[in-house]
Amino acid sequence: MRRRDSRGFTLLEVMVTVSIALIVLAIGIPNFVRLRAPYALSGATRQIAADLDAARQRAIARNTRYRVTFNALTQSYTIERENAGAFVPDSAPQPLPRGAQLGTVTASGTSTVARSVLGTTTTN
Repeated sequence: MRRRDSRGFTLLEVMVTVSIALIVLAIGIPNFVRLRAPYALSGATRQIAADLDAARQRAIARNTRYRVTFNALTQSYTIERENAGAFVPDSAPQPLPRGAQLGTVTASGTSTVARSVLGTTTTN
């Protein structure tokens, strides 16, 4: 006999629905990870640029020289200020954001990155 006013789903219907949802997720999640990578790198770039701007603003406010030192071994960087002719840390070492990686500079030439007071960046 069948009940006419039956409510809800059978166990088989629930299991089929859950398995279809899991298959769709298994196919879709790797695609989302690939889509996220460029945004993670641009976010890392923005974070480092913001710290460079913060060092510039501190230098202007305190009328002293600041620099940002990158350490390839520890994959971190530190904001330093000049004190009596020597640079001392002004912040704790900051780990590089996910997606950022330090490269190496070859001895074949030199390259200088300059940041003007107006905020423009030039590379020589």
